[in-house]
Amino acid sequence: MLHRLSHRQLEAFRAVIESGKVTTAAALLNTTQPSISRQIADLEQAVGFRLFERAGRTLVPTAEALALYEEVERSFVGLAEISRVVRDIRDFRQGSLSIAGMPALALQFLPQVMADFAKTAPGIVVSLRARSSQAVLQHLVSQQFDLGFAALETDHPAVRRTPICTAPMMAVLPVGHPLAKKTRLEPADFHDQPFIALGAEITTRSETDAFLALGNAHPRLVAVAQLSASICELVANGAGVSIVEPVTALNFVDRGRIVARPLHPEQPFRYDLLLPVLREPSRVATQFLALVDAKFARLQHQIEVASIG
Repeated sequence: MLHRLSHRQLEAFRAVIESGKVTTAAALLNTTQPSISRQIADLEQAVGFRLFERAGRTLVPTAEALALYEEVERSFVGLAEISRVVRDIRDFRQGSLSIAGMPALALQFLPQVMADFAKTAPGIVVSLRARSSQAVLQHLVSQQFDLGFAALETDHPAVRRTPICTAPMMAVLPVGHPLAKKTRLEPADFHDQPFIALGAEITTRSETDAFLALGNAHPRLVAVAQLSASICELVANGAGVSIVEPVTALNFVDRGRIVARPLHPEQPFRYDLLLPVLREPSRVATQFLALVDAKFARLQHQIEVASIG
């Protein structure tokens, strides 16, 4: 009958096989010679056959011992590989992160965060899928994505939705536009201006229309686009003026393509973080979110100090 084997017995056995001496094996394992001898004796009793023959001060493994060593070595190599994987996961050298984001964040903001993240965790593979806010919600409902970024008015029981940043909408103007001389724009400033609007199905469109109505402003509609980035591209090329969410506006400002100004009264825009209900954020997701928070804080600072000209 085979008795239960212990890891310490097999560790001592492996050390003696590789060193040939009990004293050397004891030194390798940072233990005493009697302890190694006892582990070998216990192992021989457990397996039911002799493992070593003495030749002077050297222990010579039996044929049975060599056969056993091959299996023990494979096991130890496997344990070493598991230990390496554990270290890689702990130190962010291995793993993955799946993100779904609304275009306003997925086109520039999130890739910039991903680039910063790659410098601190080069072994983590981050995948990003750009979708509408409603599609992002559905991706998180599937529980197959770790993080979602959207702008939503509805909830789903399978998803935790929390505001991650609220910042004011921005007026966007071509470089050199006369309205750029103003520090902030009011509804009346847009009257009779060539205007690029969001599509009617976009929630923000109705909010923009309500803002313009405050000053009885009637801009001249020249184009309609679904994405803030498309609108800013049209503005940069002189097609007209518009109002968009701040992340895209400031990205174009940073590249010198447009000018952006705050609105009065302020029109807040909220970005939401979506998390799957069935699991807590991983350590990798938490580290990524710390960079997202830091980038949003810089965006808030840009708006506060008006460093957008």
